Amino acid sequence: LLISLLAFSILSITPSRSQQEVTYEVSEAGVSVTINNIKISISAKTGIEGIWIGEVRVLETIGFVGYRPGWQWVGATWYYGEVLETPTVKPIEGGIRVRTHARFPPESQLYYEFVGVYTIYNTGMIIANYTVTIYQDTETQQLPLYITWPVNTYKGSKLYIAYGDSIVEVDLPEAYKQTGLSSGTYSVAYASTQYGDMVVIALDPASLSYELNDARVWGSNNYELRTALSGAATLPKGTTYKISLLLYPHSRGAEFTRLIVDAFSGLGTARSTIEVLKKTKPRTPGATKLLAQCENEVELAYKAFSKGDIEGTYAHAREALRLAQQVKTVERQQRMLFFVVIPNVVGLVLVLLIVRSALAKVRS
Repeated sequence: LLISLLAFSILSITPSRSQQEVTYEVSEAGVSVTINNIKISISAKTGIEGIWIGEVRVLETIGFVGYRPGWQWVGATWYYGEVLETPTVKPIEGGIRVRTHARFPPESQLYYEFVGVYTIYNTGMIIANYTVTIYQDTETQQLPLYITWPVNTYKGSKLYIAYGDSIVEVDLPEAYKQTGLSSGTYSVAYASTQYGDMVVIALDPASLSYELNDARVWGSNNYELRTALSGAATLPKGTTYKISLLLYPHSRGAEFTRLIVDAFSGLGTARSTIEVLKKTKPRTPGATKLLAQCENEVELAYKAFSKGDIEGTYAHAREALRLAQQVKTVERQQRMLFFVVIPNVVGLVLVLLIVRSALAKVRS
């Protein structure tokens, strides 16, 4: 906690918010969204077909891929599937919400149904919520989520993969050398280019296992960040998987990327710290009041997050951590006062009164 507080106090970044108008076009194929110099293409088949900063593609695709037993390829949701509902767009405060609904058709023998809900803010932040439902018993080899990074944009640079307090720097080779580049668990993956930065954060679950592969070995021109939701199995009808991702393309520099990462790291730390404090059950009035203020700051941080306000998220998370530290200090001080100092003073007064009473009786 102290390390987190020091990190927050050292990093004093307060860039001005950049909020632009969100414009969009809906077609049978999907939804195209534009925010200033950022463009997002969402497939009606429930996948992201690309994210651009200016004319540069900073994310190739996001979606689910189907493998039948024996690693038989079926297709990927950014281009393959049966559209069950025409994509819808709903205006919300500070942005729009896009919904898609599709499935792999019965002839694929992989009975996956997909719902994608994309909340896109005028700050450029995107929250992608995916629900995958098995609509008929399915034999599968693997159900993976793919996040692909274009080789032409990132070759020769690094992909940063953060989990907990560790950050792994993965070199993305210019020429193909090997298939497997890295594997493990991540909460945040991000990369910087001369055109802008692309940040991906796992929201729910808060971390994902992954394999990072150079897909040029299979004829693709991408680096693939793959997370397996299911391995080889028979999945019964009604089985459901949910994944929520935060996507943030921007051209505000590496400092803003660091702010995004620190804001959500701090928010996670503040939330877990509150849970620990609640279990210890502060009993003094001062600590109880501070804990309530701390919970309020976390709530405000989530409200800021829900509006795509990274600076607000950062500021409230930092304040929550400061208050959390005070809770421990005040609880210790007031417990000492209420349960040690005051009882001892009262005990001393009682002893003095008894002695005085005894002396009075002796004199009489």
